[in-house]
Amino acid sequence: MKIGYLHIGAPEHGIVRYGRYLAKEARTRPELSVIEAEVVLTGDQNVDRQNLQVAAKTLSQADIVHFQHNAEIWGRKQQVQHLDTFFKACTSPKVATLHDVFYPPHHLQLLQQVLSRKRSMFDWLTTFARQQISPNVRALRKIVHETSFVLVCTEEEAKRLDRHTFNVKIIPHFVETRRFDLSPEAAREQLNLSGKTVITLLGFIYRGKGHDLLVKALAKLPPHYDVVFAGGLGHAEFLEQVLDLAKTLGVVDRIRVTGYLSEAEQARYLAATHLAVCPFEKTSASGSLCTWISAHKPILAFNLPQIAEYNCLQPNAISTFSTYEPDSLAIAIEQTLSQPQDTTEIAQLHRHLELPVILDRHLEQYAAVIAGHA
Repeated sequence: MKIGYLHIGAPEHGIVRYGRYLAKEARTRPELSVIEAEVVLTGDQNVDRQNLQVAAKTLSQADIVHFQHNAEIWGRKQQVQHLDTFFKACTSPKVATLHDVFYPPHHLQLLQQVLSRKRSMFDWLTTFARQQISPNVRALRKIVHETSFVLVCTEEEAKRLDRHTFNVKIIPHFVETRRFDLSPEAAREQLNLSGKTVITLLGFIYRGKGHDLLVKALAKLPPHYDVVFAGGLGHAEFLEQVLDLAKTLGVVDRIRVTGYLSEAEQARYLAATHLAVCPFEKTSASGSLCTWISAHKPILAFNLPQIAEYNCLQPNAISTFSTYEPDSLAIAIEQTLSQPQDTTEIAQLHRHLELPVILDRHLEQYAAVIAGHA
């Protein structure tokens, strides 16, 4: 089997890394041949069109092409144009993994609610109009039309796509293998965090990931608790608001914002952490959560459906809090840290989600597509 992987977007982006890891694992299999093509969009229409066409021509040698999609890596308002360029030039069968799945309800779903008088006709008209002009929804329609099926990482994402497409397959987000060269104590000493209880929120800083909630919870925790925001800047204005809140609550000196971290720097912060906190108000699949699973660190998360999916796969792997309020989070942090740090369940969850296991599931789907086109 000859597999093509398109890597589109900035190399450090988590979704781009996702595709690269799949390709890297596929290259370890002697029975597979792997072709990779890279495109970083420049904003220059002519340059981007040419780069996409070159990548598509290269990947057309493959039996099947797999690419990742979210609005950002495909150019947001220009994503439909970029997808169209790639699809016209790539002749191989294609599959896509969709990330950041937050599509609005399909207009047919809302129409049923209108007919049952649960929603207004205005809601339906607004949704129908939005779907005709929204770059995200138009991009989704194009992907569904041009691929054999789409992949998502969670059942919750599949539900969000209901009525947008019937051809959805679920393959969980893989968890990479990770080993630490430093003990937690040595890592904290190197990072000047000795004597601190380190709580870390990992990943790009965006609204909805709970940075503000964690600051409010920190104000209710003992003074030796420190919070690390470990990751690059997504929304600068939001971070400014969070730090202003921390100043108001008197905890700004207990918060560290790292900025973008290299692999080695990230490993130090992972090793130094006592508790990983994932207070996401909403999410699709979470690469940062998978990083914590790979680190075998205790994890506390808001009780979202995706977290329930992990705990269904491996009971009690991830601790949760159920009320999205600072008091609830603060109490859950103290309760989780007061318990023995047994990560047996996390290690078992990791085994279910190791990269070789997840690639095998991809290969099954690739083979079905190739057989269908033979």
